[in-house]
Amino acid sequence: MCARYFLNIEEHENETISEEIRRRYKDSEITARLGGQIVPSLPAPVLCRDRKGGSGYFLMKFGLPTRDSRIINARSETACEKPMFRPLIESSRRCLIPASSYTEWEKQGKQRIPYEFKAPDARLIYFAGLYRLDGKDSLASFVILTRNAPTEFNHIHDRMPLILTPEEQKRWLFSDHDYKELLSKGQTDLVYARS
Repeated sequence: MCARYFLNIEEHENETISEEIRRRYKDSEITARLGGQIVPSLPAPVLCRDRKGGSGYFLMKFGLPTRDSRIINARSETACEKPMFRPLIESSRRCLIPASSYTEWEKQGKQRIPYEFKAPDARLIYFAGLYRLDGKDSLASFVILTRNAPTEFNHIHDRMPLILTPEEQKRWLFSDHDYKELLSKGQTDLVYARS
């Protein structure tokens, strides 16, 4: 589920993300590859609260490292109960992951057919996420929260990222009280096509 997404950082509306990341990380090699296809362990721009009470884009690695692998998704229905995710939600380690589109695969026998999902107007979509600071790495790591997919997507996959509207995005980042109800919401007005 949601192991690959795409961010077109060169589109005009997204240039501010690129500019902020390059300014924040200055001449670091890490900014050489911004955007494009994002898969687990790659750094990607993530929007979260900053120390001044506002928000900003930071680079984080896709997937929380474990002893054996990386956890890339968390079920929104159970994230508040799971020991790995509950402290992140409660300590405001909530974030938003910008994406131009994401990929899901339909299984037909042994064949897997990729589909690209995106907003009807091709604007950026923002996944709800959680992040963790790991002492071993200079970059934090993030997971994407997922939810049940609507009936019309079920033939491809029964789960999808938790995508928040602009109003929901502010509550997810800044609210200390009513963010939990967002875990059962999210927008589903997407278009999809074989990729």
